[in-house]
Amino acid sequence: MLVCFVGVMLGAFDASSSGKIERSNTNLTLNFAFATLLHCVKALLCLHGFSPWGIFHFGSMGIARRFYHMYGIREVLLTQVRGDYSEHLSVGDFKLDCSMGSNPYGTPPISIPEITLRDLAEYPETDAALVSALRERFAPILDITPDMLVFSCGSIASCMELTRMCMVPGKTIVCMAPTFTAVTDDMATYGPAFKRVYLRPEDNYAFDAQALIDAIEENPGAYVYVDNPNNPTGQVFPLEDVRRVVRAARDAGSFITMDEAYGDYMPDDQSALNLVSEFDNLAVVRTFSKGWGLAGVRLGYTVAQPQVAAALHKVNVPYSKNSIAHELACQAIASGWALRTRERVLRDKPRVLDALAACKNLHVAHSSNGVCISMVYVDDDQIDLEQVFAQAGVRVVTCAGYDGLGKNAVRLNLHENVDALVELIAQVDELAGRAIASGGSSK
Repeated sequence: MLVCFVGVMLGAFDASSSGKIERSNTNLTLNFAFATLLHCVKALLCLHGFSPWGIFHFGSMGIARRFYHMYGIREVLLTQVRGDYSEHLSVGDFKLDCSMGSNPYGTPPISIPEITLRDLAEYPETDAALVSALRERFAPILDITPDMLVFSCGSIASCMELTRMCMVPGKTIVCMAPTFTAVTDDMATYGPAFKRVYLRPEDNYAFDAQALIDAIEENPGAYVYVDNPNNPTGQVFPLEDVRRVVRAARDAGSFITMDEAYGDYMPDDQSALNLVSEFDNLAVVRTFSKGWGLAGVRLGYTVAQPQVAAALHKVNVPYSKNSIAHELACQAIASGWALRTRERVLRDKPRVLDALAACKNLHVAHSSNGVCISMVYVDDDQIDLEQVFAQAGVRVVTCAGYDGLGKNAVRLNLHENVDALVELIAQVDELAGRAIASGGSSK
């Protein structure tokens, strides 16, 4: 095998020096030779009982980089580590699952009609019924015309498509930290500069509109991303602060996405949808996964002025809104499920916040009563708070993957069994106190 490799290498260099083949062909031959060498050495090591990747561990980064270069894979992916919590959820049996941000009260009373199932052989070509339902739903705050709506496979896809629409070489991203990690993970694959505006622990992680405006003004032409309500804290930013931020972005020549994935939990008069007709640099993203209880059907949408929606359509995945999602979303809107969910959260979450306020060791970041998620933390940054919750039988999301946070913080989703959750919070507080007293061990 090594003889074959040497022959290939000599042939490549001989051809290159004699001009018998073009340089591009030479590069292809050298790439093939490199791959041949790699496979030869791996085979020889295996024959002698060695693990080839163990032997090459020290140089594995260089080998991987060569592989990426060989096939034109973006090198930024070589070192990227995804912070998104969906990659790092704890496993096991839990008394309560308070991890993912789905509707704590489940799915609305809906069903799939037989006619929808019969039509699954056809592509979903019409949005008319859903557009009409959304127009009626938001009529009090915005006249949504069909050319202002773009549907996608969940709000994550909407945000990714907006990033694709705005990304050019040299673009800077202005965002808060912490913020929704799946979106910033995707942004990072384009290799942009990031200007993060950190929510400060000394302010209990409360939103600072002026700090965000300052960052926007210092980075003209940036792409601005803001999630409101904020993930993981669950706080809602006042609409007048949002207006100031969007205006600052417009004045700086920057496009801004307001990610309202949890928007159905906040009052309509606080939504950035109120600003769409005023600002042409704004897109508002929403989803059916949270308040509407349809996370499993994967349906999101963007609302923006027609010229923005037209541009977004050019990077939107065709037929990304499937027929079943369309039908169930229409039924969910008609059921009023999100509005009933909001009313119930307003009753249940204050009980959870009161339980956390009574704790000696657990703290809760600034949060809004009507949003189902909260960020809980301890002062000791050596505590793995996710594991402490797990000891009490509660599954949560670690905040270790969020910029500006660590393993001593978690995101806690509301649970329909509030009595049990309140009781278990007291147990978690006691376990956290023991861990802190033992010097940071959460075991």
